[in-house]
Amino acid sequence: MTTLLGIYLTLLSLFIVWKTGRDALQGRCALFSTRNFFILGMLLFQSVSGAFTMFTDESENYAEVANPEITGLVFSVVLTLFVALFYRFYARAEWIERLAAGRSCVRQTSVAGLVATGIALTAIGTVLRFAGESIPYVAVILPQISAGCLCGGVALIAMAWARSSFNLFVAGLLLVAGAGASAVLLVGAFGRREIIGLLFAVVWGLYYEKWRYMAVTRFLPRAIVASAVMAVVLLLFSSSREGGARVDRSLGRQIERMLTIDPRAVQETVMSSLTGQFAGGISMWIYEARQDHGGYYPLHSLFYFVTHPVPRDWWAGKPEGLGLSIVSEAGVRGVAREHSWGPGMVGHLVHDIVFVSLPLYAFILGIAFRYMDARTMFSTRDPVTIVLFGSALGQVFGMPRGDLGLFAFHMMSAFGGIWLFGGLIARFTMRVDRDATADLRSGRSEDDDHFDPDADLGEDAEDSVGAGESRRDELATR
Repeated sequence: MTTLLGIYLTLLSLFIVWKTGRDALQGRCALFSTRNFFILGMLLFQSVSGAFTMFTDESENYAEVANPEITGLVFSVVLTLFVALFYRFYARAEWIERLAAGRSCVRQTSVAGLVATGIALTAIGTVLRFAGESIPYVAVILPQISAGCLCGGVALIAMAWARSSFNLFVAGLLLVAGAGASAVLLVGAFGRREIIGLLFAVVWGLYYEKWRYMAVTRFLPRAIVASAVMAVVLLLFSSSREGGARVDRSLGRQIERMLTIDPRAVQETVMSSLTGQFAGGISMWIYEARQDHGGYYPLHSLFYFVTHPVPRDWWAGKPEGLGLSIVSEAGVRGVAREHSWGPGMVGHLVHDIVFVSLPLYAFILGIAFRYMDARTMFSTRDPVTIVLFGSALGQVFGMPRGDLGLFAFHMMSAFGGIWLFGGLIARFTMRVDRDATADLRSGRSEDDDHFDPDADLGEDAEDSVGAGESRRDELATR
């Protein structure tokens, strides 16, 4: 039975991969979209991770699955229903397209404007990163606003680099800004989402500035190289992490640990990554724990998201993240107080009363990502909006692992930083084209994706990786 469930979850993973590629080729959803980053997280942390547990009967220590046949079946049903409803709500949210069009604009930009905006955002992100430690009651939000500004700033410089036909001077600025932002994000860091989010943001910017106009044969090598770089960075950081409240996480110590990695730690990290950090098995354990001992919390993830910015000094009983509380519930000993697990999307749904949380969360996430992707596609001539929705992709990718409410709050905080500071800076470095914006919002304009004449695609243009992406006026009818 468990083998059959493992095969089913493997087939579900292959279906997700197939649908992602098909939708990109048919213009239903851009290859680089928040939907696809989220669904990639679902694939790794739920379907692949769940299949591994079914095939091997292995899970996180203290989170062993007692009845894998029944629990695995429930896990597979809940996961399938959520994925199906998420896709359905995403595809049917036509009204979101109209809302997105009304909020979009066209900005006249130059390489110098992109660079200036990117440098200013990176500087603001750096200041906020360290200022937040000394300002009471805002430490919960300023680091995430800072991360958004850092990711968005470097992404804008990457777009300027692509637009300038890979000018060496701009390349040098990108290297300095990227290294500086990475150093700032490493200070005090334990989680990996911000570091990987910076790399995601750079690739996101390059894709929307140039890569999507390239033929598939030219795009794929770049995508492979970018993926390899991200994998190496993630491997180095993950293998060198140390848990504990008293661990020195200064920049120097972080780099030192990366340079002296134990090969066994690298091997363990690779296995942990390939198994989705046992998030699938932990989701199954949560189901069994709730069946045996209760502890359900209706819509906990939504409640946690809404109440997260409230200082705990003001509300001692403020909800904790599920990933944190289940470590204590499982009786784990000998770990730091902040040690947490990834409950997985199915674990969150079960804990939050699945009959209510499953359709509601699928609806909220489906329309939210549809809005983000519609705004992105309507804003291919608005770099600030492009990098805004690419500034928290590490959080988007990590949502299916959890904590869902925490990562959603971090994502919105990063967006808020770009919206506030990016929009303010752009008033001085870019100019809104009011006529083009009016046409865009009225629906009279054609697809205004700006083709780069320096790309020299020739006859390959029709075979470009973004060739299937729909015109703006067609998006709402999908």
